[in-house]
Amino acid sequence: MGREESSGSTQVKQAVILAAGKGEQLYPLTSLKPKVMLPISNKPILQYVIEALVTNSIKDIIIVVGYYREQVQDYFGSGKRFGAQIRYTTQDHQLGTGHALLCAKGMTQDKFLVLPGDNIITSATIQELVCATQNTVLISRWHWPGFGDARYGAVLIHKGQVHSFLGKPPELDGSWINTGTYLLNDSIFDHLPGELELPLAIESMIHSGSIFAPQQTSLPAWWDAVRPWDLLRLNGLVLGQLREEFEGTREPSVVIKGNVQIAKTSVIRANSYILGPVVIGEGCEIGPSVVIYPCTSIGNNVMIDSFTQLRNCILGNSIQIGSHTHMSSTIVADGCTLGPRLTAPDGKVIFSQMPPIIDNVGAIIGDNAEIGANVTMRPGLLVGPEAQIREMNQIRENVPAGSVVV
Repeated sequence: MGREESSGSTQVKQAVILAAGKGEQLYPLTSLKPKVMLPISNKPILQYVIEALVTNSIKDIIIVVGYYREQVQDYFGSGKRFGAQIRYTTQDHQLGTGHALLCAKGMTQDKFLVLPGDNIITSATIQELVCATQNTVLISRWHWPGFGDARYGAVLIHKGQVHSFLGKPPELDGSWINTGTYLLNDSIFDHLPGELELPLAIESMIHSGSIFAPQQTSLPAWWDAVRPWDLLRLNGLVLGQLREEFEGTREPSVVIKGNVQIAKTSVIRANSYILGPVVIGEGCEIGPSVVIYPCTSIGNNVMIDSFTQLRNCILGNSIQIGSHTHMSSTIVADGCTLGPRLTAPDGKVIFSQMPPIIDNVGAIIGDNAEIGANVTMRPGLLVGPEAQIREMNQIRENVPAGSVVV
C-alpha cells in the first residue's frame, strides 16, 4: 500500500504545478509560446494559478516546465514579485501528467497540491482543498450534455469516496468531472513509474487500499481553454470582474465608460471611445478616434491608428494596427503588423468535432504575422505565425505558418 495518507488539520503548504505542455489544439497561438503563458486580461494563465495559491498561503511552489520553458522561468523567476518561492523541474518529453509529476520526485513535502498550470482558478476554488486531511480529488459538475470534446475525464464516486476515473467525458448532464487538481501525499511516487497519466496512478493507489475523498468546486471558479475561441470566453469572464484603474494619459474629447484599466505609460488620443470592461497595458498609443467595445484586452506596446474599431478581442504585445480596421472576437498574438482597413468580423462557425461545435468567433492570428492593407478575413480563420498576407486579399482558407499570400 505504501505510506499511509497524511492526517491532521495542518494546512498544506506546498504545490506542484504541471506546466510543461504545449496546448496543441490552441494552434496557432501556441506555436511559439506554451499554453500556460497565453494572456487572459493581460496576465498569463499560469499567473492566476500562482496568485490563487499565494492567497491561500501556499508559497512553496514547484513548477514542472517543458515546452518553451525559458518563457515561464524568465517571467516568474524566483517568484519573489508574486509573493512565492518558486523552483523548477523539467519534463523533457511531455508523456503525461503522471510522468510530469514524477519529475518533481525528491522536491516535495509529505503532503502537497498538484494543479494544472493551464486552467484559470480563483483562490476560492482551492480554499477548502488546502485544508483537507486526506488524499483528495477536486471535482466539478459537468454542465454540457452531449458535448463531444474529450477534454475531461469522469470521476466515479461510491459511498462518498473516489472509486475510479473514466478517460472520456461523461454523456449525462450533472456527472462529476476531474479538474486535474489533487491533494496528495508522497506515496503517489510509488505508483508513478508504471503510469504515464496521474489518474491511472491514483487508481493504482485506490486499488492498493488508499482512500481518496472528492472535493466539489463549481464553475465559474474553474475555467479551462482548450481551443482558441475558449480564450475569448475566459477573457470576457475575467474582464467582467475588472475594477476601474485609469493611470494613462487621456487627450480631450476621450470618452471612457464602465470598468477600464489603462496603464500609466499609455496614451488615449482625442475623440476615442472606450466602453468597458477593457484593459490596456503599458506603452500603448490608441487613436485618435478609435472605438474599443467591451471584453477587449490590449497588451503592452500596442499602436492602434485612427478610426479603428475593436470588439471582444485579445491583442498581445508589440502589435501595430493600421487605420480603419474592424475586428470582432479576434485574437492577435505578439509582434503582428496589421495594415489599414483590415476587416475581421465574427460569425457563427461550425468546427469539425463529433458532434460539431458552433461558436461565434473572428480570426486567430499567430505571432509575427504581417497583413497588408484592404484585407478581409472570414470568421474562424487561422493565420499561422510569421505568415505574410499582401494587400487587397480576401482570405477564405487557413494560412499556414511562414507562408506568403500574394
